Amino acid sequence: MWIEGEDALSKNSEAQPERVESKGEVEKPKIEPVFKRRITNLAVPKPKPEEEKKAAVEFKRRYGWAEVVIPEGVDEIEALTYVPGLVGQIVEWIVAGARRPNRVMALGVALAVVGTLIGRRVEGPTGCATHLYIFILAPTGWGKDHPLWCGDKLMIAIGAKSLLGPSEFVSGRGIVKYLKRNPLALCIVDELGDVFQLINSQQSNAWVTDILGHLKKLYNSWKIFNTAETVREDSITINHPALSIIGACTAQSFFEALKPADVEGGFANRAMLLPFEGIKRPPERDVPEGLDEPPSGLVAELKELMGKRVLVVKISPIDKRADEVDVAPPVARRDRQKIHWGNDKAKAAYFAFSREVDQWEQKDKRKFELGMRATEQAERCATIVAAGCFSPTVDVEDIDWGLGLGRVSSEAAEGGVKKYMYDFYQFPKFCERVTEHIRSHDGFASDRDLGRAFRRHMKQGNELERAAKQLEREGIIERGSRSGSRGPNANGWRIVDVEM
Repeated sequence: MWIEGEDALSKNSEAQPERVESKGEVEKPKIEPVFKRRITNLAVPKPKPEEEKKAAVEFKRRYGWAEVVIPEGVDEIEALTYVPGLVGQIVEWIVAGARRPNRVMALGVALAVVGTLIGRRVEGPTGCATHLYIFILAPTGWGKDHPLWCGDKLMIAIGAKSLLGPSEFVSGRGIVKYLKRNPLALCIVDELGDVFQLINSQQSNAWVTDILGHLKKLYNSWKIFNTAETVREDSITINHPALSIIGACTAQSFFEALKPADVEGGFANRAMLLPFEGIKRPPERDVPEGLDEPPSGLVAELKELMGKRVLVVKISPIDKRADEVDVAPPVARRDRQKIHWGNDKAKAAYFAFSREVDQWEQKDKRKFELGMRATEQAERCATIVAAGCFSPTVDVEDIDWGLGLGRVSSEAAEGGVKKYMYDFYQFPKFCERVTEHIRSHDGFASDRDLGRAFRRHMKQGNELERAAKQLEREGIIERGSRSGSRGPNANGWRIVDVEM
């Protein structure tokens, strides 16, 4: 089902007897304790079938791509920020109130907000969830704080403050402890690069370094997360946690904080990086007053999309007080809102890009490692936009847009790693990478291209020459040259088993 229950705070108290006045001795009324035992969750009555039908959100497309007008002269990346429905309306509101408007940053916040509001309730055509890790990468002074502030403001305005998660991460156990209470959350994090630098700099502190391991698991769709049992806490099952992260930092601080294990282990490809290269700093402008409040129509439709939520009571084990906690109850697969493919053309576009990504593994292993989840991210984004249009299907326009965003995000990750991340290989791995690079470039790579490709992987400065000589002695590569369309021949190395 889309919505479960009415907004209500469950109470567990018994009525006190009526006080009786008498001329004689007054008998003191017997008062039962408000809470007879420790309670972790009070059961919420299941709505009657007719109530469920009445409460459910009707998914019938209200907004279409025909309504989207892309101004002339915008580049390919900025054109992706013009979308229909609630996602597009959030983008326009954020941009309207920004002194240095950046539509790409606004789009990231809009996707994270809408994806959270439908989290654990809506699934895409292939069964994907709607939570995302979106990282806004831009130099300092580009106005990254305004879109993040708008994300907080919007969640509060629609009554979803309880879905705002922590803005910093201290340990993996801390994340698990939070998700026990709030399995659906949106974390808005500023200076994200500092967070990852802190994590990767404390290799001796297992409580800190396991944060990335938990984030990798929590990215998966419809995850059944069984917590570890400790001396103080029993193991519990967190049913389908959906943690979204929207963060901002400079590209250099983010990529320099990453380690090779983050790329090879799969954390880097779970992050959806918004493009940053080639984007100019937005000029400052004067902003009229009154634009810091989201439009009432937008707030109303976001509330409708979110639906009603269930309030449960939890009892503090310390002071025995009742705390009101707003949570999203587990939703069985049969009760989720399924958004299907609109037609075979939309499905074909998705699988065509999926096959393209698979081919990267043979051509460029690093590109494949960074972009292997680009297709899934594209589907999640397309599902979010479709849901924001109240559409029961992901149409071809939705998935084409999502695939475009997934592609540029993958390219941003690849470019950032090449430009900023230092990855000092051990010698055997260095030889392996050199062989893969030459093989992926049709069996030949010039000395100049190899030098550029491996400049950030050498600590001593002579590792490339040593690796080339070692591979030559093993008979894997040999010296060669290739004529170009213009200029002199390029000298370099070729794979021995490739016919040129």
